[in-house]
Amino acid sequence: MSDESVEVDFGAGPVTVPESTRLVNLSGTKGAIPVPGDGPVDWAQLAKLPYATTLMWSGPERGVAAAVARNRITYLEWADAVGDVDLSPTAVAEVRLGGKDLRSVRIPASTTMLLLQDPPPALRVDAPGEGRGLDLRIFFVDQDPFIPAGVANARKVWVKAGRDFSARTLSGLTAVESLDIELLDPPGTLTDTGELAAHRGLGTLVIENAYDWDPAELPELPALRELEVNGTRKSTAAAVRARFKGTPVSVSVSGAKSESWLDANIDNPFLDWVEDSKPFGAAACKAYAKAAKAIDAIPAGEADAADRVGRAEAALRGFVADLNAVQRKYHLIDTMNREHAAEVFADLAGRAGVPGDTADAWFEDRDF
Repeated sequence: MSDESVEVDFGAGPVTVPESTRLVNLSGTKGAIPVPGDGPVDWAQLAKLPYATTLMWSGPERGVAAAVARNRITYLEWADAVGDVDLSPTAVAEVRLGGKDLRSVRIPASTTMLLLQDPPPALRVDAPGEGRGLDLRIFFVDQDPFIPAGVANARKVWVKAGRDFSARTLSGLTAVESLDIELLDPPGTLTDTGELAAHRGLGTLVIENAYDWDPAELPELPALRELEVNGTRKSTAAAVRARFKGTPVSVSVSGAKSESWLDANIDNPFLDWVEDSKPFGAAACKAYAKAAKAIDAIPAGEADAADRVGRAEAALRGFVADLNAVQRKYHLIDTMNREHAAEVFADLAGRAGVPGDTADAWFEDRDF
């Protein structure tokens, strides 16, 4: 593989990148290669990057599919897609797609994984064999959970939803063998688990961050051999183990928490950091609780805007300082935890009415 650099210009000015570049980011995000805001894109530039396998894009089509097909791109991440997306001429293996104005997506037989981020309710997927053998991942943040038409035969399914999820949502999946239900907003509530009886071939079931659900309502699943529960109550964990004791089902439970811990921390976004270390997680939860209390104590109608900003700055900088102290003591804020902390910080800043650019500058005082 060459260590040389090449100059590319997709139409918004030349930049120099390694010829060995594998991921070509044209999405407009930080660090992306610039592309014109509208008009033609010079997709011929991809030929200068012979090792590229992954493309990141955002917005309307503008020749993306043809470029992916010509340059043997196998991994495509496309944000804010619009209208009808036809990837059937390509050989993409993995597709990550999002866009509130997306109407349909057509994928080729080569696609083994399709991730849909907040798909609009009317979305239709056109996949060979109704998605036979597909690894389908659907992550919901703003939209209510649903399964789009055209993927009834997906083999592996991972659904992320907010606080509540009904297993009835999955009724259209007739061939699923592996299912992961992850709730993002604790305390997660999983209902209608009896509806899983329709999935006779379900061999692996993963339930994550569901703190309110009844294992007794799980139906008999003749093909089930693996049940994994991550993040739940200790009482639920005990019930799961008792339910499947002496059966062919292998049960794995992690992150079971006591009622007292949940009473104190159930709404804390760092709740699951205790999985890395209980003292570490407890310290992070304490830092958040302190900052949230200070933010919430700022009156909404504060007459002196400068005073309001000052109080918000003190709370947010204090939050960063507390997390710095947590990192110095435990050294467990890795890349994933850092990104999580950034999201939590941004949420607190938003609640305080602090502009994003200002909040970003304050967050840069971190040592992790």
